[in-house]
Amino acid sequence: MKKLLASALLGLGLVGTANAYVVNTNGFDLGSSYDCTNCNVDTVLNSIEDEAGTDLTLNLINGNGIAETFTGMGATSIILEELAGYRFNTTFGWYDANSSDWGQIFSGADNKNSDAVTITFNDTTDFGFYIDPNGRSNNRMYTESSRNTHNDIQVAIFEIEELENTYILGWEDLDLYGGNGGDRDYQDMIVRVTVNVPEPSTLLLFGLGIVGLGIARRRSNA
Repeated sequence: MKKLLASALLGLGLVGTANAYVVNTNGFDLGSSYDCTNCNVDTVLNSIEDEAGTDLTLNLINGNGIAETFTGMGATSIILEELAGYRFNTTFGWYDANSSDWGQIFSGADNKNSDAVTITFNDTTDFGFYIDPNGRSNNRMYTESSRNTHNDIQVAIFEIEELENTYILGWEDLDLYGGNGGDRDYQDMIVRVTVNVPEPSTLLLFGLGIVGLGIARRRSNA
């Protein structure tokens, strides 16, 4: 099992005047929410104020298997909103896209007032995120649509244009083609995620270190 370190942070926003998210869904199909009138993910995000001191543009980037996982040394996550009836039970976590490793980040007791949580991996990892709707792992939903029961897109992944490696995940917690059918509002759990991507200089130093070890080993053998 990949070693995982988790620590609670007191906040994620930058200091400044509160401003709104401006959402570009790029024509993505949004239905009519079961939870309330006119409250799909775009309208909900438009009403959330961010602390970056400027309006932040959210561009929908996933669909057809594109941009459904992330690569880095970990990530910091914070819940922005939960509107679903399952909100007191739904859990949120991460999984390794190339192994069976996974871990929970938020429990059902956590909500939008919870502290941010950081996960850190031992090395650069391809990973995604999941929810267990109503806390049921047998109905787990993933950022990778190919892992979902009917290959459905259960999460709208938005990239924040003005902030590097920072994303908004808006989840639909009902199977879109299951018995109840989903309403495609993608606001049942909304999480902001910042991926920890190593700086190029760090990777260069790491590579030089490996080369140095190789030279030292050859000298020792000689």
